[in-house]
Amino acid sequence: MKKTILIVAIVSLFSTSATFAQDAPKKEKAERSMNNRRGPNWDDPDLNLTKDQKDKLKALGEENMKQMKAIREDNALNNDQKREKMKALRATQKEAREKILTKEQAEKMEAKMKERRERGRNKQAQQ
Repeated sequence: MKKTILIVAIVSLFSTSATFAQDAPKKEKAERSMNNRRGPNWDDPDLNLTKDQKDKLKALGEENMKQMKAIREDNALNNDQKREKMKALRATQKEAREKILTKEQAEKMEAKMKERRERGRNKQAQQ
């Protein structure tokens, strides 16, 4: 009887600790993603952005995120329609961004974004 109680206590102790251990990485990942904001870094000194350009780009990005969220949450659209709307939205945002930036700044930003995409692909390939 004592052995049975001891075994049950040990098993429950290990299963409880295993459950809590599985939750820990999710919290760390959520905190990390909040601190390491995705998207372009408007404070990048290589781009030489003016305060006005930074403000306009930030507002453009925020508006774009609202529109993307609305598309994602629109249940009237199927996945292909959502994909097409997202593609069109990205194209219009790129045009708007290029109106705000000089040609040189736009080229630098495009190069940085391409480099970032490549790093992401390399990172995924390693996993």
